[in-house]
Amino acid sequence: VEGYALRFNTWSEDLGKFIETITPDALKNTELDDVRLLFNHDWANVLGRQSAKTLDLEVDDIGLRFKAKLPNTQVGRDVYEQIKLGNINQCSFEFTLDTNGDEMKYDAKDSIYKRTIKAIKRIRELSIVSLPAYKETDVSVALRSIEQAEKEYQAEQSRNSRSY
Repeated sequence: VEGYALRFNTWSEDLGKFIETITPDALKNTELDDVRLLFNHDWANVLGRQSAKTLDLEVDDIGLRFKAKLPNTQVGRDVYEQIKLGNINQCSFEFTLDTNGDEMKYDAKDSIYKRTIKAIKRIRELSIVSLPAYKETDVSVALRSIEQAEKEYQAEQSRNSRSY
């Protein structure tokens, strides 16, 4: 699976009387060491990990992009199927702010506080989630995964249709 765990310059949902956005500079000095990919922020549901080479991260002009090879576990298969069906298609992440890493201002026009994240110290985990803070995140089945699944399905059909 692949997608964007965070996108720069997009606004979050209401997080409790405030919304937030992340600047493109926010990840310039961020620790991205041995990040894990989880399902719904549950540390019992690890889907990928950098040190295991089952999770790759890349910061680009859009945000934090990831690619993961999901495990052949019940959770991994279930999450893959939910993504394939489109039931789950978004992400979230856990982060620690750097010193003076954010700015909060009240927007009288919109009657809400707006927080700008300018510097993230560390990201420990990304999560594939059913209810994200940022709607602009995404996760989908990688095209080559679909092609591989189709080949495996065709091979299985061929094996099952042989007559003896």
